[in-house]
Amino acid sequence: MDQALHWFVVLSSGEVSAQEQSDFDRWLAADPSHSRHWASVLAFQSALRNVPEPVAGQALRSAAVPAKARLSRRRVLAITGATTLAVLCFGGRKELAVLSAGLRTGVGEQREAMLPDGSRMVMDTDSAVDIRFEEGMRRLVLLRGAIMLETAHADAWRDQPVVVDTSQGRVQALGTRFVVRRTKEEGLLDSQGLSRVEVLQGAVRVRPHGVSGEGFTLTAGQQADFDLDRVSDVAQLDPNAQAWIDGMLVVRDRPLAEVAQELARYRHGVVRVDDDVADIRVTGVFPLGDSDRVLAALERAFPVRAERRTRYWISLTRAPEKKSAQP
Repeated sequence: MDQALHWFVVLSSGEVSAQEQSDFDRWLAADPSHSRHWASVLAFQSALRNVPEPVAGQALRSAAVPAKARLSRRRVLAITGATTLAVLCFGGRKELAVLSAGLRTGVGEQREAMLPDGSRMVMDTDSAVDIRFEEGMRRLVLLRGAIMLETAHADAWRDQPVVVDTSQGRVQALGTRFVVRRTKEEGLLDSQGLSRVEVLQGAVRVRPHGVSGEGFTLTAGQQADFDLDRVSDVAQLDPNAQAWIDGMLVVRDRPLAEVAQELARYRHGVVRVDDDVADIRVTGVFPLGDSDRVLAALERAFPVRAERRTRYWISLTRAPEKKSAQP
């Protein structure tokens, strides 16, 4: 594990030499346990979503280099351990709640479920939700990720409101089909997370936890973000944003960096994009169930190459042999 952490620091620094890359590849292939430890490090890194990986990696690597003006290795490990402990203390309770959720999906997994009242729910990748039909209310608690909810209208349940709660507020269905997504999680230094609601049919009422009264009503074709204090960024619904419900990623003239960021949610590990290809405009329809197939399609259609350091670490770089950014 110490060696895996060392290689994570090196590869996160943005200053990887050819020799270091070769040494890492040999280390990874030398023993099956190395791959397991490497996967564990990447899984832990994904839990630290609010810590910018290049910044953390560069800082640790600089501190680890022997020099009079720099900290000793033991001191670096002590600081790293204390920081890790603080993050674990902050996020431990939330992670336990996610792990104990009634329904969960793994990275790259989607799931459809029928609720006790006949409502249909589709869960996106890496999502967790608790179903709490009690005290005269059909309540869902979204702990991570995103869900699409299509409410049922059976007479036996008509008098019980349908609500979806997140850390930021409550979304109440008004006879509708809608998506609720946790777009920004609360961090160690930032307690103000962010959620989003997208109304496909009907209407919803959004009430942040810090606001009294009935809340803000959104109708079909609208979407909005909300935090603890307000509903903001009300906009027209992106017609392509809900393609994930059918297992597809629909892209229309978006930068490659944004496409890669979306694709990364459906696979384990890291997907990096070099600056010189980040702005390539991409249009296409891709299957979310096979991210390797999507990467291969991008390589065929655009002047990019997917460099695989490991199965968990992909870098999209420029392919010099190609001359056009057009398919």
